Amino acid sequence: MSENENNLLKKRPKKIERNQQIEPTSSFSRNSIFTTSEGTDSPKVEKKVEKTTTTRLSFRNKDRLNALVNIKGLVSVDEVLDVLLDEHEATLTPDERRELRTMVSIYEKKR
Repeated sequence: MSENENNLLKKRPKKIERNQQIEPTSSFSRNSIFTTSEGTDSPKVEKKVEKTTTTRLSFRNKDRLNALVNIKGLVSVDEVLDVLLDEHEATLTPDERRELRTMVSIYEKKR
C-alpha cells in the first residue's frame, strides 16, 4: 500500500454535531386524515378524470371555442362543449333524447 492509501484508512470520520431541535410549524393526527369534519355543509364531489381524445375542427371554430373559454372564465374547451351540448339537448323532443342516449351508448360500447 502506498502512504496516501494508508492515511485514508486511518482517518476517522467527522462527528455529526447536533443543532437545536426543529419543531414543525403544523401537525396532524392520523385520525383526522381518515375522518370527515362535522362542520361541513356539503360533501366535496371529486370529478371523475375522463380519458381525452382529439377532434378535427376548423381553425375558425377552434378560435371561437378558445375565446369562449376566456370570456366565461372556464378551464377548458371541454367545459364549454359540455354547456353548449347540454343547452342543445334541452331543446330536443323526448323521442330525439331517447335516440341520442341510444346513439351515445352505442359509441361508448365501440371504445
